[in-house]
Amino acid sequence: MSDQIIEPSEIIIEQDGTEKETISHVNPKIRFLARFFDYALFIFFLATVRYFITGSTDVIRHESFIPIQFFIWIPLEALLLYVWGTTPGKFFLKTKIIPKKRIKLDYMSALKRSFNVWFRGFGMGIPVINILCLMVAYQRLNFLQMTSWDRDEQTIVTHYPVGQWRIILASIVSFSGLVFYYMFKTSLS
Repeated sequence: MSDQIIEPSEIIIEQDGTEKETISHVNPKIRFLARFFDYALFIFFLATVRYFITGSTDVIRHESFIPIQFFIWIPLEALLLYVWGTTPGKFFLKTKIIPKKRIKLDYMSALKRSFNVWFRGFGMGIPVINILCLMVAYQRLNFLQMTSWDRDEQTIVTHYPVGQWRIILASIVSFSGLVFYYMFKTSLS
């Protein structure tokens, strides 16, 4: 028998007493993938809207040092977290944000959390800085079991078991969004 202690809140039990699924409170890779799945969908959405308005899919024409698309995502992500408690990437990868002291995240808390993820966790999308911020957030999550934005907004992020096909599909969407984004970025240079 293992000496590992499992809290009752980490196991969901069926009526017949069998274990249904194990919940994890720390999964940096799934959190990362869910975030970039959301970013990819948002970039594709912006390109589609721009295409129907201007006939061009160039979503980064007015970009400066700080990529504006990721900043624009902040209030939309906060609205999704406030209304549904999740984003498309979190929903698809079975990740939930649970406030410690409230039934659901209020809009201002969700907005602060989204801003802090963008600023501290993603480094505002600025090349090199964002890689450093992602590495620090990854290490902090592994070592302390939470990120600074989860601590500040008093949230717990839980991960339910995810099928391999979801991870593969989310990876393809995220990678495609990244390629699409940088393809247009380099073609403008």
